[in-house]
Amino acid sequence: DDLLNLNVSMTDVVAVWDKALALRSKILQMYGIPAAQAAVPKPKAAAAPKAAAAQKTSVPPQMQALLTMMQQTMGGWGAAPAIANGPAGAKGIDPTDFKSKLNSSCGKRAKRSLSKGDLIYTVTDDPAGNGYWASVSSAELLMQEYHSTEPAASKRAAEHYAAKAALDAEFPEVTGPLAALWPQQGGPGKKRKADAMLAIAPSTAREDPKGKLMHSAQCLLGRSTTKADVTFDMKQFDLNGVTRYQATVCLPAYDPQTFHQGVDADSKKQAEINAAEVAVAALAAVVAPLEEERKAKKAKLAQEKNALWLAQKEARREAKKAVAGEAAG
Repeated sequence: DDLLNLNVSMTDVVAVWDKALALRSKILQMYGIPAAQAAVPKPKAAAAPKAAAAQKTSVPPQMQALLTMMQQTMGGWGAAPAIANGPAGAKGIDPTDFKSKLNSSCGKRAKRSLSKGDLIYTVTDDPAGNGYWASVSSAELLMQEYHSTEPAASKRAAEHYAAKAALDAEFPEVTGPLAALWPQQGGPGKKRKADAMLAIAPSTAREDPKGKLMHSAQCLLGRSTTKADVTFDMKQFDLNGVTRYQATVCLPAYDPQTFHQGVDADSKKQAEINAAEVAVAALAAVVAPLEEERKAKKAKLAQEKNALWLAQKEARREAKKAVAGEAAG
C-alpha cells in the first residue's frame, strides 16, 4: 500500500520496494527458478555526458525497476497507446465513459440510484456545421448547467464532452491527473464529503463562448436549437500582408435584424469565438431572467420527482414490513 501512498516519502518507498524485490527473489528461488533469473536487476548506469542532467531528472533506480515491472505486469502500462481520437478528434479523451462516471459520482453524492431524467442532456447542431454541442444539467444533482467545450463528431460524443465539463468542475478527483490512484476517494487517504463537494467553485468549468451562445439561443427560443438558429458570416482581409478574419453572428429565429460582430483574429475559429463572446454579452440581460425561470422549473420538477421517489420508497418499505408480519404470524 505504501508504494502508491503519496503521503509516504520517496526514501521510504524505495526502502519498501527494496525489501519487496529481495523477498520476491527468495520466493522465486524456492520454487526452483535459477538464481541468475531471480536476481533483482541492476539499473543501467547513465552515460557520462548526461550525468548532470540525470541528477536533476532521472528516476531513482529502484523506482525505475518498479515502473518496468508494472509495464510488464500490466501489458505495457507505461507505453499503452494513447487514444488517438476523442469525441471531436481530441487526443487523450475517452468518449465512452464520462457519462457513466458522472452518473456514478452524482449517485454517491445523493446517496441513491439515479433515475432516468435526473441528468438532462441537450444536444444542438454546431452553427458552422462542425458537429454537435451538448449541455448537461440537473436542478438537484449539479450546481449549474455545463456545456461541451468544443464541437463533437457525434451527438453521443458531445454528451460525453458535457459530462466531462461537469466532472472537471464538481468531481475533479474523477478526471484529475491522480484519479487512477484513488478512484473512489477525493484524495489520498480521505473520502470527500458531500458538503465539501458542493463547496467547489463552478468557475473551474471551462465553457466555450460558442457553447454559451448556443445555450443563450435555447433560452431565448424556448427549445433546442438547430444549425439554422445561430448563423456565422465570415470576412477575410489582409492587414499589412497578414491574412485576418472577422466574423458576425446572428440569431435569425430570435432577431433577424441584429448582427453581432467580433474583433478580427488570425483564424476563422477564433474569429467565430470572438463574435460569440460579443453576442453572449449583448444578450446577457435578456437571457438572465429566462435562465432563472428555466432553473426554477427544473427545480420544481426535481422536487416533485424526489417526493414521488420517497413516497414509492416508503410504500415498498411498508409492503416489506407487512409481508414480514404475515410470515411471522
